[in-house]
Amino acid sequence: MGMLAVEGTYDKMNALLSQNIHPVDILLLMAASETEGDKPKIEELLRAGASYSIKDADGRTALDRAASDEIKDFILGFSVQKA
Repeated sequence: MGMLAVEGTYDKMNALLSQNIHPVDILLLMAASETEGDKPKIEELLRAGASYSIKDADGRTALDRAASDEIKDFILGFSVQKA
Protein backbone atom coordinates (compact mmCIF):
# COMPACT_ATOMS: atom_id res chain seq x y z
CA MET A 1 0.00 0.00 0.00
CA GLY A 2 2.94 2.35 0.51
CA MET A 3 3.57 2.45 -3.22
CA LEU A 4 -0.01 3.55 -3.79
CA ALA A 5 0.48 6.53 -1.51
CA VAL A 6 3.63 7.53 -3.37
CA GLU A 7 1.86 7.36 -6.72
CA GLY A 8 -0.97 9.53 -5.39
CA THR A 9 -3.58 6.81 -5.74
CA TYR A 10 -4.06 6.01 -2.06
CA ASP A 11 -7.07 8.34 -1.82
CA LYS A 12 -8.59 6.79 -4.95
CA MET A 13 -8.16 3.32 -3.46
CA ASN A 14 -9.80 4.39 -0.19
CA ALA A 15 -12.73 5.89 -2.10
CA LEU A 16 -13.25 2.58 -3.92
CA LEU A 17 -12.95 0.61 -0.67
CA SER A 18 -15.65 2.81 0.85
CA GLN A 19 -17.95 1.64 -1.97
CA ASN A 20 -17.49 -1.97 -0.79
CA ILE A 21 -15.54 -2.95 -3.89
CA HIS A 22 -13.32 -5.98 -3.27
CA PRO A 23 -9.62 -5.05 -3.06
CA VAL A 24 -8.61 -7.36 -5.93
CA ASP A 25 -11.14 -5.60 -8.18
CA ILE A 26 -9.77 -2.21 -7.11
CA LEU A 27 -6.26 -3.29 -8.03
CA LEU A 28 -7.49 -4.45 -11.46
CA LEU A 29 -9.18 -1.08 -12.07
CA MET A 30 -5.94 0.66 -11.17
CA ALA A 31 -3.62 -1.70 -13.10
CA ALA A 32 -5.70 -1.45 -16.28
CA SER A 33 -5.59 2.33 -16.21
CA GLU A 34 -1.82 2.66 -15.79
CA THR A 35 -0.15 4.50 -18.66
CA GLU A 36 0.99 1.36 -20.46
CA GLY A 37 -1.01 -1.22 -18.51
CA ASP A 38 0.80 -3.94 -16.63
CA LYS A 39 -0.10 -7.23 -18.32
CA PRO A 40 1.60 -9.55 -15.78
CA LYS A 41 -0.14 -7.73 -12.91
CA ILE A 42 -3.47 -7.74 -14.74
CA GLU A 43 -3.19 -11.46 -15.49
CA GLU A 44 -2.31 -12.23 -11.87
CA LEU A 45 -5.32 -10.24 -10.65
CA LEU A 46 -7.67 -11.95 -13.11
CA ARG A 47 -6.34 -15.36 -12.03
CA ALA A 48 -7.02 -14.32 -8.42
CA GLY A 49 -10.67 -13.74 -9.32
CA ALA A 50 -10.80 -10.03 -10.11
CA SER A 51 -13.82 -9.04 -12.16
CA TYR A 52 -13.42 -6.59 -15.02
CA SER A 53 -17.13 -5.72 -14.87
CA ILE A 54 -17.00 -4.03 -11.43
CA LYS A 55 -17.69 -0.29 -11.72
CA ASP A 56 -15.91 2.54 -9.95
CA ALA A 57 -17.63 5.65 -8.52
CA ASP A 58 -17.83 7.10 -12.04
CA GLY A 59 -19.52 3.96 -13.38
CA ARG A 60 -16.41 2.87 -15.31
CA THR A 61 -15.11 -0.69 -15.46
CA ALA A 62 -11.54 -1.89 -15.91
CA LEU A 63 -12.32 -2.15 -19.63
CA ASP A 64 -13.50 1.46 -19.69
CA ARG A 65 -10.38 2.55 -17.82
CA ALA A 66 -7.98 0.48 -19.93
CA ALA A 67 -4.94 2.49 -20.97
CA SER A 68 -5.17 1.17 -24.53
CA ASP A 69 -7.15 -1.10 -26.82
CA GLU A 70 -4.31 -3.60 -26.40
CA ILE A 71 -4.96 -3.81 -22.64
CA LYS A 72 -8.71 -4.04 -23.21
CA ASP A 73 -8.19 -6.91 -25.68
CA PHE A 74 -5.78 -8.59 -23.24
CA ILE A 75 -8.40 -8.52 -20.46
CA LEU A 76 -11.15 -9.80 -22.75
CA GLY A 77 -8.86 -12.46 -24.23
CA PHE A 78 -7.84 -13.70 -20.81
CA SER A 79 -11.47 -13.93 -19.74
CA VAL A 80 -12.37 -15.98 -22.82
CA GLN A 81 -9.44 -18.36 -22.24
CA LYS A 82 -10.48 -18.79 -18.61
CA ALA A 83 -14.08 -19.74 -19.52
